[in-house]
Amino acid sequence: MLIGLTGGIGAGKSTVSDYLKELGYTIVDADKVSRMIVEPGSPALEEIAANFGDEYIDEEGCLKRRELGMLVFSDKTALAKLNIIMNSRIHEEIIRQIKASESKHTFLDAATLIEAGYDAIIDRLWIVDADDEVRVERVMKRDGVTRQEVLDRMANQMSREERFNRSCTVIDNSETVEKTRENVAKELEKLNNEG
Repeated sequence: MLIGLTGGIGAGKSTVSDYLKELGYTIVDADKVSRMIVEPGSPALEEIAANFGDEYIDEEGCLKRRELGMLVFSDKTALAKLNIIMNSRIHEEIIRQIKASESKHTFLDAATLIEAGYDAIIDRLWIVDADDEVRVERVMKRDGVTRQEVLDRMANQMSREERFNRSCTVIDNSETVEKTRENVAKELEKLNNEG
């Protein structure tokens, strides 16, 4: 069974994903795939430099992710251009990893799972959620960014209401890690009881 795992920025997908990995489930992580395909010398990185400029590549030939993120999360045209460069490459690698999985349940961890159309290939949808203020504080602390930068990123993502309009399981991650793990364990028990 393929289960989609998504949620807004700062909701805590990584907390859920890490726990599932600890339990032995295969996690196909779209963010890790997106980092992999822009490694130094990769065709995607060369295309980014050609479209956005060499100022987004550092001295070691690595992508300046924060700088590019600041651009695309405040400019929808730039975001669309970046998506054209990245999406097909990410999709190919994600499908390859899903096919290679030998886990009874495989989880596709992707912030833009629905927007990218992966909801068409999953069997279940899990949404990790937390209160907006909790999310903002987490991202500011984690990424060392301003409140406005976080709000800009949130504004470019699907709203909570849009996510919840899908038939899904919601994993609340507003409280402690232990409570979140309990919530995940309950949902896994339901999945395993289905066979």
